[in-house]
Amino acid sequence: MLSLALLSACALPGGGGVATPPKPRVMKIVFPLAADSVRFTSGFGDGRDGSRLHKGQDMFCARWTPVLAATSGTVDWISTKRPPKEKGYYLLLRGDDGNLYFYAHLNDDNPGTRDNAGEPRYAYARGLKNGDRVAAGDVIAYVGDSGNAVKWGPHLHFEIHIGKWGNAIDPAPSLKAALAARL
Repeated sequence: MLSLALLSACALPGGGGVATPPKPRVMKIVFPLAADSVRFTSGFGDGRDGSRLHKGQDMFCARWTPVLAATSGTVDWISTKRPPKEKGYYLLLRGDDGNLYFYAHLNDDNPGTRDNAGEPRYAYARGLKNGDRVAAGDVIAYVGDSGNAVKWGPHLHFEIHIGKWGNAIDPAPSLKAALAARL
């Protein structure tokens, strides 16, 4: 009788059975690359440098691929001068939905080169500056390998933070849903 009670308890929600993983959060966004063929790697939570966890999703595609605003909002964190090589070019989009969208490893090459010496005008959409409003789908930047991505090749590192910086969620379900919706 005791074994029947234990089996019943395990079968009920919260009854000590195997926990069901939480359902992934899917944000309604525009796929942030003007490319239909990308290679997803280096997922959320992967270890980095033995001291930190990966808070985003890396999507490998061709250098200079236009990067798109995932949602409407205000751009921030745009560099106005060349950053140190280990920092690279990045952008934060403060979405009208109250969430933050972080884009990293933007282009740092001068046209026709792989010199890692490009000015901000080659990382960001023409004329884009901190505080500018953008609509979902607008071109905001270009894929590159700036910062610590040189050894890995051109890709976009993309993060979603819910409500404030530091509340990162796995962006892969949102990215895959956005790409499927576009295709």
